[in-house]
Amino acid sequence: MTKSNVNRGREKLLVNDIHKAKTILKNINWNFYQRSTFSPHEVHPFNCRRHHWYPATFVPEIPFTLIEVLTLPNAVVYDPFAGIGTTYFQALLLNRKPIATEICSVAVEYMRSLFILFNSEITFDRLKWDFKEMRKDFNPRKDYTSNVPKNVLIDKLRPWYSEYTLKQLSFLFIKEASCSDKAMKAAMQISISAILKTVSSQDRGWGCIADNVLPKQKQVKDKEVFDLFNKHVNRLFKDISEYLKYVMYGYDSLYKELSEKQTIFHEDVRECKEIPNNFVDLVVTSPPYPNMTDYVTSQRLSYYFLGFDLTDRDLEIGARSRRARKDSIDRYLEVMQRANEVTSQKIKSGGYACYVMPAFNMDNKNNSIRRRIVQKVLSSMDEYDLIKEEEYERILPTIRRSHNIKWASLEREKIYLFRKV
Repeated sequence: MTKSNVNRGREKLLVNDIHKAKTILKNINWNFYQRSTFSPHEVHPFNCRRHHWYPATFVPEIPFTLIEVLTLPNAVVYDPFAGIGTTYFQALLLNRKPIATEICSVAVEYMRSLFILFNSEITFDRLKWDFKEMRKDFNPRKDYTSNVPKNVLIDKLRPWYSEYTLKQLSFLFIKEASCSDKAMKAAMQISISAILKTVSSQDRGWGCIADNVLPKQKQVKDKEVFDLFNKHVNRLFKDISEYLKYVMYGYDSLYKELSEKQTIFHEDVRECKEIPNNFVDLVVTSPPYPNMTDYVTSQRLSYYFLGFDLTDRDLEIGARSRRARKDSIDRYLEVMQRANEVTSQKIKSGGYACYVMPAFNMDNKNNSIRRRIVQKVLSSMDEYDLIKEEEYERILPTIRRSHNIKWASLEREKIYLFRKV
């Protein structure tokens, strides 16, 4: 049976008073350094990044705080650039109704699989036992690569791994494809996809994977897949089961309601037709930054595993791979303005939109150009009835900036709060 889409039609605005909300938000320390201020015995931010690597995602404390302060329970919270669902799952845990659009097929599959595991009726201990027993079926003398499911692009994966590593992965590919248990299959898909970069012989970072730079022969090494896979599965189950202990009253009925709808869309926000206009209470998102990241091709290995082609990259906004094109910055402005126009149409009058955007230093020509283009994107928001109410600055942690040289000159971000008139 095909799931129905999100309900259509006008609904009551479920947001808090802007003046009271701003009083709270201005006293927040938006840096959110390592030590969390949230009690482990209450609902607190869920870190999607612990369970699947994805470049340039924002910390979960940002959407969690904004959702909690700006909205009421059952509010519709939408992320038009959802990534791996950081906003989506904070909204779910806070008993809001999340909606997501995302053009990266891998990220969409991750969100959908993770949602399956947020069912409080799942017995995680049983699943752990099943995974432990499954490993016993592996025969190191058997060639599993010739029997992988047809959707797995095994010939494209082969150059990235040693023969023994690929044999282990192929065993998992086969087990995942034949799995009939919905929760176990979801956990397998997440965990296989999550470890593909780590067990690859290309050890020079995600940029090489995005640019399709195959590992040289001297880089090729055997990696132990099963220990890493089991560790990932156990951490995934432990995290989710701990979070489900402290969900608020009404979570189970909300989860059931959402599971009967389609709320995670593989769709370009600029052409978003699945979400009705005047439907959303709050947008929380971190749009792509100009010429900074290749979200789609960084997930190349997971695309091959899931059997997707890489045509999603044609829709990507602000891709790093286009940074050498003369029109890349102008094109970024054009497509972001269209995305903002459509996003604004989805928000109810009186609803809010929160954007996390870069605050580039003016230390070189590229940063100066990027800063001006970001300011043009933001200054055009009022054309779409989004009036800026406030902005908040945060300092990026050093570890995030060290992942890529392009981040080294980006030390700060700003969170912009808009209200739909």
